[in-house]
Amino acid sequence: MMKLLGNSIVIAFFMNILLLPALANSLLTEGAKPGHWTQDYDAAIKLAQEKNLPIMVMYTGSDWCGWCKLMDKQVFSKPEFYQFAEKNIILVSLDYPRDKSLVPEKYQERNQRLLRERNIMGLPTYVILQADGRTELGRLGAGRDKTVESFVQEVKNLIQ
Repeated sequence: MMKLLGNSIVIAFFMNILLLPALANSLLTEGAKPGHWTQDYDAAIKLAQEKNLPIMVMYTGSDWCGWCKLMDKQVFSKPEFYQFAEKNIILVSLDYPRDKSLVPEKYQERNQRLLRERNIMGLPTYVILQADGRTELGRLGAGRDKTVESFVQEVKNLIQ
């Protein structure tokens, strides 16, 4: 019994360690909060204007795009990215999944419109905007060798 309990504690400990990054950067469907991805584009713009912070819009295919999944694994699963984002940039996720239930229906048409308006040609694309939500500062893409440190430096280069 004691061995079983001990194993359960170890498993719970490691599950918490593995899940902490996912919980720390949960995807919001309503409203916006520094250090969290949101699907609520309008709330993100409002928050960016209030805090005078630029916006990073991630155009992604979360359930099918290999490069998107690679960036999630190498960059967006790391707490260091969210420590940077919380103080420096507002995060917006515009998703184009095969499983349409991953995006609230009220955002699906808007996401398609924003994809066309920004002339996004491939996923993932990360568009950095000024707080007004209109003025583009630059674009970033995925890369096999990207790390939190290298990606954050790319973002800093665009927002400074």
